[in-house]
Amino acid sequence: SADNNDVFDGEPSSSQPQQLHSEVELFEMDIPHTPLTSAERELRKKLKREEKALKKAQREKQKIQNTIRLDKRPEVRMAAMVGMIEDPVSGVTTDDHTELESEESAACSTKSILADRVVSLMDMSLTEFSLSFISHLPSSIVELDLSHNCLSALPGLSALKNLISLDICRNEFRSLPPSLAQLPSLTRLNASRNQLRLSADLLVLLTKPPLPSLQSLDITFNKKLFTQSLSDLLTASLPNVAIHLTVTSPPPLGAYVGDSPGERDPTLLRSQLEPFTTLQLRKRLVDIFGYQPYSMYGAPPEGRAQVMTSLLNEYEKIGPTRKLVRAFGTPVPSSVIEVVRKELEAWSHRYDKFQERPMIKASKYMILRSPTEAEEKMIQLGSRRAHSAIRKYHQNLCLWKAAKEAMATVDLEFANAFTGLAVTKGFVGSPHIDTTNIGPFYGLAIGDFDDGTGGVRVELDPLTVCEVNTKDRLGRIDGRFPHWVAPYEDNTTRYSLIFYLTEGKVQPKTTPVFGDILTI
Repeated sequence: SADNNDVFDGEPSSSQPQQLHSEVELFEMDIPHTPLTSAERELRKKLKREEKALKKAQREKQKIQNTIRLDKRPEVRMAAMVGMIEDPVSGVTTDDHTELESEESAACSTKSILADRVVSLMDMSLTEFSLSFISHLPSSIVELDLSHNCLSALPGLSALKNLISLDICRNEFRSLPPSLAQLPSLTRLNASRNQLRLSADLLVLLTKPPLPSLQSLDITFNKKLFTQSLSDLLTASLPNVAIHLTVTSPPPLGAYVGDSPGERDPTLLRSQLEPFTTLQLRKRLVDIFGYQPYSMYGAPPEGRAQVMTSLLNEYEKIGPTRKLVRAFGTPVPSSVIEVVRKELEAWSHRYDKFQERPMIKASKYMILRSPTEAEEKMIQLGSRRAHSAIRKYHQNLCLWKAAKEAMATVDLEFANAFTGLAVTKGFVGSPHIDTTNIGPFYGLAIGDFDDGTGGVRVELDPLTVCEVNTKDRLGRIDGRFPHWVAPYEDNTTRYSLIFYLTEGKVQPKTTPVFGDILTI
């Protein structure tokens, strides 16, 4: 029956249904075993209808009470409370509504009191908090929702002595309010998606001594609170508290393949996608493959491992590999190439081992900075690194001049503007994004590797990769898009020069590749 199906919604708390049932039984006991009159049959049906309607009302009431008590979403709890007050109890046809009205009045009274004690100031663009925003007595508030604002402090919070739940997610807190220690009844604290950072004050506030009633602590998606060691410390110090923390160091199982770009197979789609942030991967699922966007007000989004799995599954449906197209850099005169080649060979002999970017797979990797940039940093910071950069520049001055001359044959303005020069030998694969660049770079490759191999591959769009031929050519590429070196023969030599900008006005990202695109 329908009543049996609703058994898990909770038993009615009132004794009224049981009392009606007893009246029906007494009625049946008093009636002789003779055919019932029409009036008696109508009375019996009326009593059963009343009993059924009251049971239904009690079940609905219990459902709402469970929602108010157990659901973690404040907007759902508030809606339940409003519904408890506004929704009439239907289905009772008796002329005598006295007992039902009494039940409804009691429910309204109770829920009105509870509604007064639950305050939501969610998503109101608040930059400051004041108790004047709350129209009820501070000591009467049991739940406070301040999520989705721009708050960084909570003056007067200690006045909310009976506060049970506090939601400050998606604000600008750099530290938790010290007055939390003065809330003896606080059981739930949601401080996710803020700017919290690890400090002695935070650990002392949470653990010495622990907040007395705390049962749930959510500090997920705080970029400075990300280590497994912190999670372990809080779990050990707060054994009775459910700790929610986003661990990215070490990365969760399945979040990444390989510890660095140089360890990843550049021929695999996953390796080519690894440079993207999790947020960018989620956006691709929505924009390209029609997934529903993540709601800020709903459950936490899936982690990186699951997002990457979903994305790879979607790519698999449309084909094993992405489309490959080609572009060509601007040729550099052979006489200039020969001068640069000799300087690169001299550089290679000068340094037996030199790897300044170990995350990249290369036998040698050196970064030269323009003297202007190095001197400015030395004046500003007075650092040994700046002194070292100037010394390294002078040691490789001939190489710098030869590279600049090659650059001037293609783009004189950029030749006078670039602030950094990456010099490499044996650069292999290594899909990555140049996070410190402020605009596109130029790449030039020199060596005995075959023409048409060893170019720079860059993601042109989510479904297309472009390989730019830089063999004795200067190709312009925006390294703020994922890029890597295309395969070339192992037993050949490949030098490369990367001219880039890290100082000045940031240039907008427009296209990954500059120049004509040729379809293979």
